[in-house]
Amino acid sequence: MAPRPKLDPLAREVLAAWKRHQRHLLALLTKLPEKQLGCLPPGTKGRDVARQFAHLNRTRLGWLHFHATGAKPELPKSGTGERPKKAELKKALSESGKAIEELLGRAVRGEGRVRLFGKSPVRWMTYLIEHEAHHRGSILLVLKLNGFVLPEEVLQKGLWGDWIFGK
Repeated sequence: MAPRPKLDPLAREVLAAWKRHQRHLLALLTKLPEKQLGCLPPGTKGRDVARQFAHLNRTRLGWLHFHATGAKPELPKSGTGERPKKAELKKALSESGKAIEELLGRAVRGEGRVRLFGKSPVRWMTYLIEHEAHHRGSILLVLKLNGFVLPEEVLQKGLWGDWIFGK
């Protein structure tokens, strides 16, 4: 088997950006007490916090399936059955995040491809990060509206400061 080609510096940065995003999403989930996963947007029947995290995973799995097959996936709907537990969500998001990292790595090396998004793995990654950032903001707002606010240290150092000062 031939050795894998090295990534150029920009491709390494692209993968590093995905890994950093993944780390922040998992850090947020890790810092939440299990009971906060049941928080709902007040006055609505929207997704609770756990189901928002589950939605992110389903979306990732759907895109991975589509890029591999070109077919629309048949994924379970949100809100059916028991609310997912934190450990399940962490495991699922860790696995789907790694699968995305692997596809991105293959695509930036020219060994794999993404469909749509101008066939650009960077555009696809940016879409995923924007989509997940939207839901992360929704999660933080739902928590705040339910009286739970993460400590400022967690937000500043763990979720935002790492983008600015992290390596």
